[in-house]
Amino acid sequence: MIYIKLDENKEIIDKKNINFFAKIKDKFKKIREEKNEDKTLIVIKDVNSKTLNALSKYIKKNCINRVCISNNLLTNNTFMNYIRKENVRILDGKWLFKHLASNCADYICKCKKENLGYQEISFLSNGISDIIVENIKDISSKVRILNVITQDEKKFRKIEKELYEQKGIILNMNNNYKKSLMKSDIIFNFDFSEEEINKYSLPKRTCIINFNESIKINIKSFQGINVDFFEIPMPRKYLKNSIYLNDFDNSILYESYIYKNTSSKNIINEIIKDGVNISFLSGKSGRIRKNEYLNLSKKIAN
Repeated sequence: MIYIKLDENKEIIDKKNINFFAKIKDKFKKIREEKNEDKTLIVIKDVNSKTLNALSKYIKKNCINRVCISNNLLTNNTFMNYIRKENVRILDGKWLFKHLASNCADYICKCKKENLGYQEISFLSNGISDIIVENIKDISSKVRILNVITQDEKKFRKIEKELYEQKGIILNMNNNYKKSLMKSDIIFNFDFSEEEINKYSLPKRTCIINFNESIKINIKSFQGINVDFFEIPMPRKYLKNSIYLNDFDNSILYESYIYKNTSSKNIINEIIKDGVNISFLSGKSGRIRKNEYLNLSKKIAN
């Protein structure tokens, strides 16, 4: 795991207390490795082919399989086109986002000034995974109704049976384009494409959380909120590292700290222990103001 950032300081060779030959060497060095405790930061001078070739050699030599990228590189098309071709996982916050589904529901209800226990929540998912199962278990016990909209109901029969036998909770599963989502207060979209989601009739006022990619809602009557990312405050235990890596997005940075091969239940427990909460949700136009959620309130007539 390495952190990569673009060095925007053009005056590096003018640093004091560095001899002449070190200055010349630094001037022509394309990538620079910096260590801070167990974190490795790679600083690149630019995004030309020689620099990216040097970075590729470093990645292969050190068997790097995950990378966390600074803000100034995330918006650099040349670099992003390059890194997507490397055989590495690019941390983007989406893995963490899925583990924060319950936090998102709490945040939305707080902004709407409504009780989570009175909400109807729908999951859109054709596939099933550990994190989806954990979210279903967690959220189903907190809300009035939980729906699963899927093209493959067989995948969800086990969790449906488990919820009913162990907790007496009924998991609603259906795929009616006109009726499935019409009463949903919050919709969690785990893997539906833009084309798929626009086939359904949607409530005029609902909040859609897209965990994978940005989705455009083409339904003219839609007046709800369409979310594609989130912001969190960095937990205190990681603040020291975050000062060192201050050119990185907090949400992606925190994902890099807790990302590991373990059960989603363990990850959620770690998130709870760290006291992580949602600061803001964002959409196509950036941060969604907290008072905008009041427009989704059930007190407002449709």
